[in-house]
Amino acid sequence: MFKKMIPIGVKNTSELINIMKTWVDVKEISLSDMYGYSMQSVIFNAEHCILNEDLQLSPNDMTFYAFEVIENKKSNKYYCDKHQVDKFLYVVFEERTGYVWSNSNLLFVKLELERGVSQDEYDTEGNLFRLVISHLAIAYCEENNIPMVVTEPEQ
Repeated sequence: MFKKMIPIGVKNTSELINIMKTWVDVKEISLSDMYGYSMQSVIFNAEHCILNEDLQLSPNDMTFYAFEVIENKKSNKYYCDKHQVDKFLYVVFEERTGYVWSNSNLLFVKLELERGVSQDEYDTEGNLFRLVISHLAIAYCEENNIPMVVTEPEQ
């Protein structure tokens, strides 16, 4: 159901930033402008993400670009995210790994999908491909009010 939605070919960070800027108005910020826990979790997650599996970069070797999404008509649908707990919406990119994070689930999934996967990843349905599929499935369930519960098997 979701496989055909995933574009083949990986976009780089600058391409994703330019695409994001067509969707929402943003202002670039420093990582330190984010709330402490958010900043710490972004750095930790970038270091331990699947995209850093082969590179094994430390946070000191990473280049982060952080943005605050300006609340306006253009960004309203992202500010209505039921999972949003922060007052502001953020998007963070790490250049060398391609890691993307946002505290708007909708914006995150759109950017992750837009990033795409390599032909090999697509053909072999590798870990990154499966990660994108799982995020698409979660977003689909949320949009269609399908409960995501694990039930005990019937005996």
